[in-house]
Amino acid sequence: MCKKREDMRIILYILGSLILLGALCYAATLIGVPPVWVGVIGAVILGLGIMGAARTGSHKGSSGSDGPSTVINKVE
Repeated sequence: MCKKREDMRIILYILGSLILLGALCYAATLIGVPPVWVGVIGAVILGLGIMGAARTGSHKGSSGSDGPSTVINKVE
C-alpha cells in the first residue's frame, strides 16, 4: 500500500475516534454521568482509538503474512 494512503487511513481512524469520543462524552454529560466517569470513558475510548490506529498502520500488505500459515500437500 502506498505510504500516503496508509497515512490517510491512520488520520481518518484517529479523526473518527475523536468524533466518537466527543459525542459519547457529550451524551454522558447530558444524561448526568459524573465528570469522573466521563473522564474514564474518554480515556478508554482514546486509548482504543490509538491502539486501533497503530494496528491499522502496522499492516505490511495483504500477502497473508499476518499469521501462521498451513501448507497442505495432496498425496496421490
